[in-house]
Amino acid sequence: MASSVETLRALLVAHAGAAAGSLTLAPAAPRGREERYTARGGDVSLDIRLYPPSERDIARRENAGLRLAGAVGLAPALIYGGEDTHWPGSFVLIVQEPRGERLGGRPLSDAEMDSWLFLLLTLHHLRPDPATQPLSLNTDLTAWWNALQPTWESCRIAYAGQKYAQLMLAMSQLHAITQVRIETNRGLWRDITLRPCHGAPSPERLVADGARLNLTDWSAFGLGDPAVEVAHVSVQAALTSQLTNEQYARFLTTYLNGMRDLRDTTFEERLRMFTSVAPMGFAITALAALAQTGAANKEAHLTYLRRLDRALIWMQALGVDFGDPAKLLAPLA
Repeated sequence: MASSVETLRALLVAHAGAAAGSLTLAPAAPRGREERYTARGGDVSLDIRLYPPSERDIARRENAGLRLAGAVGLAPALIYGGEDTHWPGSFVLIVQEPRGERLGGRPLSDAEMDSWLFLLLTLHHLRPDPATQPLSLNTDLTAWWNALQPTWESCRIAYAGQKYAQLMLAMSQLHAITQVRIETNRGLWRDITLRPCHGAPSPERLVADGARLNLTDWSAFGLGDPAVEVAHVSVQAALTSQLTNEQYARFLTTYLNGMRDLRDTTFEERLRMFTSVAPMGFAITALAALAQTGAANKEAHLTYLRRLDRALIWMQALGVDFGDPAKLLAPLA
């Protein structure tokens, strides 16, 4: 679906106005199988995405998310989303590129955390009817847990050696306890009201333009459980040191208080349940990543090792006495 400069200019003029035809066009790296271009000039910077028919679900999700969230200032402005006669059967998105700093990969300030909270509370209070599809990611505890099992099996194979025996014994005990907790509490997700969710609104997808935050990458957008969404990203942010322990506690408390007006009777219980088991998923993912990095990438290896250590410390609250996490992880170091 390679595109000529002339065709792209015609696309811009048709949907962004005559002045957009003079912008400088350049290819950009795709996130999936779409074609991607930038169009820049003066104060204007546009992101052009051309999705083939096989990627229409992702395109429609992103279009719906940008249209809903962009209308209230939570996402980059959507200039155009839909089909275009230049690419029959394909889906076109033209998006105003957000300006500013991406917040991922470093600790958040209190002000940045508060802005992130406000963004999530606003998103989760929007009317659900514009989001007609379920999230493309996991919408409840059981689905999340089932999706992790192939990764867990790969860990059991990768760490079958005797030197990993103590580590895998502790992980197996934690896995069994997590399984029981999930089976016992799966009824919490029965007949809940689904609301618009981003899919993965982590700091890595936040762009700060002064005091305003924009949330990017809406390709998983749909109806889901905000309790799962917030539990997942807050635990992830805490375990990667983007939130301190104090910030994490305040984040959850403030978010819960902000959601009480929706009168969702099991919301707090769902949030607390997911945050209690989410570190296990994080530990499984980090352990699998360690098997892949080996000694080839020392920096990545140390990063995943630190994350696994932090997750194991958190999971001691589940009641498994496996001793000092540092000793368990020594064979990996």
